[in-house]
Amino acid sequence: MNWVATIILLTVAFLAVYFETTFNELRRLLGVQIDLLPSLMVYAGLSYGLGVVVVLAVCGGLWFDSLSANPLGVSVLPLFLAGFAIQRYRGLILRDQIFAQWVLGRVTSAMVPALTVVLLI
Repeated sequence: MNWVATIILLTVAFLAVYFETTFNELRRLLGVQIDLLPSLMVYAGLSYGLGVVVVLAVCGGLWFDSLSANPLGVSVLPLFLAGFAIQRYRGLILRDQIFAQWVLGRVTSAMVPALTVVLLI
């Protein structure tokens, strides 16, 4: 495991959470909040091992929950499940294909908020 790459990934996750919770101009322009953590979970699931996926899910979920109205820790499980599923079956996924990455990002970006809502209910 390359620790420098892991630290860079966590830094990008922190900056992504900060960007999506601080800058409201993009939200006002599009009418929806852009969630960047699911796409990072897709990247981590395709590129790294399970340890990095767990660390990214825990840190990213806690960072996101601390800056949003969510209860602390509710985003961790959906992010982990998305990253775990992708990491588990990455041998079956065409991870070199841009279209496959795009579809995985779309599905994950829809699944993570839906699972978060289910946990909130």
